[in-house]
Amino acid sequence: MPISRSALVVLHDIGAAVAAWMGAYFLRFNLSIPPEYLSAAFSTLIWVVPLQSALFWYFGLYRGIWRFASLPDLRRILKAVGVAAVAVPTVLVLFRVDEVVPRSVLLLDPILLVLLMGGSRFAYRAWKDHRFNALLSDAKPVLILGAGSAADFLLREMARTPSGYQVVGLLDDDAAKIGRHIQGVPVLGLMRDIELWQHKTGVRDAILAMPSAPAAAASGIRRGSP
Repeated sequence: MPISRSALVVLHDIGAAVAAWMGAYFLRFNLSIPPEYLSAAFSTLIWVVPLQSALFWYFGLYRGIWRFASLPDLRRILKAVGVAAVAVPTVLVLFRVDEVVPRSVLLLDPILLVLLMGGSRFAYRAWKDHRFNALLSDAKPVLILGAGSAADFLLREMARTPSGYQVVGLLDDDAAKIGRHIQGVPVLGLMRDIELWQHKTGVRDAILAMPSAPAAAASGIRRGSP
């Protein structure tokens, strides 16, 4: 029976918790852990990992989708790990765990945990975006007219759902926006120069993303989403 994606994410974070805890010990002792501390590292895992896993669940780390990992996901990770950084030593003291845990381990563990959990999520998103961009090699090039909030929304929607179009640039009435980027797409020039940019880019179609604009600014313009 195949494992669900949610279960894989939970298992990943459990593995990250184990790796971060052991990694903190390895860094503390310069990759050579004394036997007594190695034993302590393993015995405290039975307290640390369940506690951290419960906090990950409580703070909603499994509500998001890795494909669309963003700053709110990172904030949830920081909150969960921050609370865990306080909860772990508290629990070890309250339950009188008879193991010596170096303070440097308690400081290194949350840092490594954020790097492992946050890094893997954003690395996965970057990989998926790369695969998606590779699919655009056969997509139809298009310009977007407008470089404001409507264009930003349109680009986000096109990134979420394959449309058969590849946006090569944006044009706007505001010259101050030229050279800037929205969602990684450059603002090439002014809308009045659309024919010039259509010739330069080989684009035959454009999408109007200016709600307040009057009629289409040039022939071949498509309104709305592609």
